[in-house]
Amino acid sequence: MGVLDGLKPERVFYYFEELTKIPRCSYHEREVSNYLKSVGEKLGLETIQDDHLNIIIRKPATKGYENSVGVVLQGHMDMVCEKESDSPHDFSKDPIELIVDGDWIKANKTTLGADDGLGVAMGLALIEDDTLEHPELELLVTVSEEVNMDGAINLSDKVLNGRRYINLDSEEEGILTMGSAGGETIEVELPLNYENSDEYIEYTVKVTGLVGGHSGIEIHKPKGNSNKVLNQVLEEISKISDLRIIEIHGGTKDNAIPRETEAKIGIKKSDVESVEKALDKIKSTVLELNKGIEGNITIAITRSADVNKVLSKESTEAIMNLIRDIPTGVFTMIPDNPEIVESSDNLARIDTKDDKFIMIVSMRSSSQKSMDDLRNKIVSVIEKNNANYKIVNQYPKWEYKPKSELRDTAVKVFKNMYNKDMETTVIHAGLECGVINEKYPDMDIISIGSDLEKVHTPEERASISSAQRVYEYLRELLKELK
Repeated sequence: MGVLDGLKPERVFYYFEELTKIPRCSYHEREVSNYLKSVGEKLGLETIQDDHLNIIIRKPATKGYENSVGVVLQGHMDMVCEKESDSPHDFSKDPIELIVDGDWIKANKTTLGADDGLGVAMGLALIEDDTLEHPELELLVTVSEEVNMDGAINLSDKVLNGRRYINLDSEEEGILTMGSAGGETIEVELPLNYENSDEYIEYTVKVTGLVGGHSGIEIHKPKGNSNKVLNQVLEEISKISDLRIIEIHGGTKDNAIPRETEAKIGIKKSDVESVEKALDKIKSTVLELNKGIEGNITIAITRSADVNKVLSKESTEAIMNLIRDIPTGVFTMIPDNPEIVESSDNLARIDTKDDKFIMIVSMRSSSQKSMDDLRNKIVSVIEKNNANYKIVNQYPKWEYKPKSELRDTAVKVFKNMYNKDMETTVIHAGLECGVINEKYPDMDIISIGSDLEKVHTPEERASISSAQRVYEYLRELLKELK
């Protein structure tokens, strides 16, 4: 018996549970790709697994739809692998432990992988359904969407037959996405200098309790960034003592707002008493600075032991300056629609490793000018602190098209089914639609999905009833695309 047995639609939740049994963090998709290939082959359908592990499963049109424009259904097979600090889960081998809680499916202290496992499961259920009326269908499932869109970027520009494209990677029912931001990542590297000294006592500073979230869709919300919060603690301590960083680590994924950050620092022995007396005040000051942030921020500062090696004053200051001065969050809103984010960045990861300080900053924008302005602002901070950088993982924006027959049909079907208007929007997140649009300029593209909450965090959850409605909607939409 599966955890999701009995949920409707049965085949959607069957396939979703099967996917949760397979480890599929980004860059580790071979096993899930092979599984998807085996599904297509068992269904007796033409199945392609390309050199990058992308999967395409083709199903011929049903009677009466032979001359209709083909439809591509698309999702991605990888997932963001995040877990609570006390979870023993091993993403390299353990299945996701599913929990049904009323109308919601969630996981036990880990991400659920409904982004985009549920979209892929819908695609599989549709492709196997012999009662469905539809044009030629192609189910495209890509790799590495959550990190750099390598799957879509390396997809052949000649492999897809269909020219109607339904991306299944959106996260709100009743909202049709018709454009998305482009993005890039800045990798910062600062060489570090250490000093031998017996004048310091080691302390561990840890910030937890933030809720994190999707660094695109939720970047405008008061999520807070644990890297920034911890740095504020260090700045308060440095007002009392010649603080030195020993090591620092925060954030785990480029596209997740960091929830936890930890640093080991050295405090001069002569300053220990003063710092100890000021700890409560330091905590309250930082908590007051962040009183509007979601979650319950916890700041733990604990004494460890004597140390004999700390970072130099210059290296310590450079790290703190970089974390403080590089912006994170919303940079600009769309001028004609101030409710939609135009450009933003996420100070995603910080790490001391092999005599280097590494910082990862992910950027998104639907405006090239705003992207350039934000990049220039970040680069000026990097150069001021004598760090090195490179730009990687660039992907294009998906520009809104004024004319779209697929969009018009999707909106009409929704209205007929639910007697209410479908909302259409451009989102501040990266979708593979932009990459596909560059490869296939004549492709008519939309993105839809069922209700997911708190994706890219261990509190991710998926609505059962919403998945059922969206699946039925997809069936009707495909029937209408004659």
